[in-house]
Amino acid sequence: MATLTHNNKYPCAFDLRLLEWERYSSKKENSEVKTVPLGEPYTLWVKYRMALRVGDTALYQSSKETTFVLEDIGRLIEHLLQLASGSKDKLAFDPIEPDFGLVIHRLTKSSASVTVSSAAEIRAGELTNATNQSAAPSNLFDVEVWIDYPNQADRFYGGYGPGLYFFVEALDIEQFASQLQAELNALGPYFTNETGNEKLELWHKFNL
Repeated sequence: MATLTHNNKYPCAFDLRLLEWERYSSKKENSEVKTVPLGEPYTLWVKYRMALRVGDTALYQSSKETTFVLEDIGRLIEHLLQLASGSKDKLAFDPIEPDFGLVIHRLTKSSASVTVSSAAEIRAGELTNATNQSAAPSNLFDVEVWIDYPNQADRFYGGYGPGLYFFVEALDIEQFASQLQAELNALGPYFTNETGNEKLELWHKFNL
């Protein structure tokens, strides 16, 4: 399972668990699905489940299995690693099948100091770094993640549902990307026959 979280006193967490490839039997008829000589669809889909948690309490768990397009998983991993390395400051991710939305934004040192300051200390008049006015980037990121509940429940896209707002550090993002890559690796290649096609090469591309 891949988990985006930060190890603090009240940890919020977004869990993604990749389950298996979605496969079509020879009896499945769908005029919109193009097939290759092996009889498999060009677009590869991965089944997954997700959850929102605060500590040990689950705020939301998938009511059904849903699917990722393989390219979406690779794109998400790539952008997460760019965030963690500092080569980009914001990620806004909506998969092709938008069962959830994920936005991660790097904070400035000024906004980060306010985020981690204690309101109790401020009220007590104790010195904090909340007045830091620096616009330089910090190592903290805002995370907004939400579930498209109508799509989960009734299979139509509503664009709203339960969500979490929390912060993480670059190392947390890197770990999430690594866990997601490990989940993808564990699926194995879609085609078990080395005479597959370009989609076998695509899987290897995401598993270098």
